[in-house]
Amino acid sequence: MHVAVLGSKSLPAFAGADRVAENIVRHLPADDGNRYHVYVVRTPAQPRAFDFAPNVRIHPIPAFHGKHSKATSYFFLSALHCALVLRPDLAHAHDSAFGPFAWILRVLRPGLPILGTFHGNPYERAKWSRFAKAFLRFCEAAFIRGCHALTTVARAKVADVQARVKTPIEFIPNGVDPDPAIPSTGLVSKHGLVPGQYLMFAAGRMDPTKGLHHLLDAYERRGDGLPLLVVGGFAGHNREYSAQLLARCRALPRVVLVPQLLTQPELFELVAGARLFIFPSEIEAMSMMLLEVVSCGVPVLASDIAENVEVVGADYPWLFRNADAAHLAAKLDHFLRAGPGPEIAALRERCARDFNWTAIAARYLARYRRLAQAG
Repeated sequence: MHVAVLGSKSLPAFAGADRVAENIVRHLPADDGNRYHVYVVRTPAQPRAFDFAPNVRIHPIPAFHGKHSKATSYFFLSALHCALVLRPDLAHAHDSAFGPFAWILRVLRPGLPILGTFHGNPYERAKWSRFAKAFLRFCEAAFIRGCHALTTVARAKVADVQARVKTPIEFIPNGVDPDPAIPSTGLVSKHGLVPGQYLMFAAGRMDPTKGLHHLLDAYERRGDGLPLLVVGGFAGHNREYSAQLLARCRALPRVVLVPQLLTQPELFELVAGARLFIFPSEIEAMSMMLLEVVSCGVPVLASDIAENVEVVGADYPWLFRNADAAHLAAKLDHFLRAGPGPEIAALRERCARDFNWTAIAARYLARYRRLAQAG
């Protein structure tokens, strides 16, 4: 069986849905005769198709560079290539923004089974304009109706979709590697940090819903203490907010700023050295960043949104009220006085058990086989 994987933009992945797609194909059996074809955006480093693994072929696709045109052109061309050139046995589309392009597959390859995976509700992100949010809602409607079956990493999405259409949908969470490799890249010492003696925040894009401004509000309440490492991309969407946030980080003397996307090995080294990782997101589906911090054995202080509680459990003591900087500051002070307890190791063990990539990939493979047989 040949499976096309569409909608993710990079592999190796930097963040978000791309990292989910990468982990699924990495953990699928390599010796069962199935072959996976992953579409990515063409870059100078990846100018042509190549084998990523014995069972994984990467197909770089050209795309425009504009804020809105990049994804649109990439989705359009990858859908055409998939339908007319690759002609797989099944397509797995990540990201509901792919919705209109799923219909290209439906029209050009009427018998092709399509599985769609939700990674959240992009129209809830503050980075998008009113027009863009309306278009993303349209894309979601097309995605729901264009796919033959759906999965979601957010449990609440199941009821939402079932109330609208009869397309079958299944909750399949994101996962972790139980014992991830923590490389030594030298970044901790390069930035003048001492392992175990700094706080950390990281996000792929500094959208307001990532909550960094709440963390800075809380951090400024403290007159002294540990440095705060801030990692992530400040370029792209919501330029005014990003510029203000970047200037604020640079103005705070104890904030150590790394304003760029990092590779996974670089990011994991910084995460593993943190005393505490702070995760103040207002909106998530099921965050890969949160899961990966837990898998590194690092304590995390997280907002109490339902999607975070799904990961850490309702009885986890290091939750703070969403978007409440004062409560975040109080919890941060409490943690630094009390220190991590046995709940950190227990959480890591629970996530390794309940969110294991090997088991999750097996669920996707079973879904592929059912769809292929039905088609």
